[in-house]
Amino acid sequence: MIPPVPLSGEVFAPFGTVLAAGIGRSSVVNDGRGIRYDAEHGLGFAGEPMPPVLALYRLTPSRLPFAVTAMEQHPLSSQTFVPMTGGRFLVVAALADAHGDPDPGTARAFIAGPDQAITYAGGVWHCPLAALDETADFAMMMWRAPDPDADCRVVSLSVPLLVADHTAATCPKESNPCRT
Repeated sequence: MIPPVPLSGEVFAPFGTVLAAGIGRSSVVNDGRGIRYDAEHGLGFAGEPMPPVLALYRLTPSRLPFAVTAMEQHPLSSQTFVPMTGGRFLVVAALADAHGDPDPGTARAFIAGPDQAITYAGGVWHCPLAALDETADFAMMMWRAPDPDADCRVVSLSVPLLVADHTAATCPKESNPCRT
């Protein structure tokens, strides 16, 4: 069983980066009316990418406990998800084992707030996103690989990972204390 923890840049660092207001290098923009926060890492690709992909995902809500039965990996590219609507969402990630398969011992679950975007680093195994509170829309960005099959591996897990509800990971919908 994996208890989800609040998403923060520090705890998510082995798997990628978190982008949210207040995180990262900032600069004043728009004639002083705004602040720009730059992600620590941009979109990465190992090799010569094709044009980038920008897609919209609409997710129906799921509940905790949540069974992770499959994981996917993009060995060549990072993948970014930016919430556009909805509330909290579940992020589950794992590192690769010595054979390149998901290592269940490294799996971690995170509860992200509606004001947090994530970038999975290339090669990180992850569960497809799960909206928790309501239907949610996400923008997804990544590089298109010359051979799409070479940059998307999906495996069914012989033993599902169970993500159980944990009160420490409960974030209010309006303000997000989960972000640090």
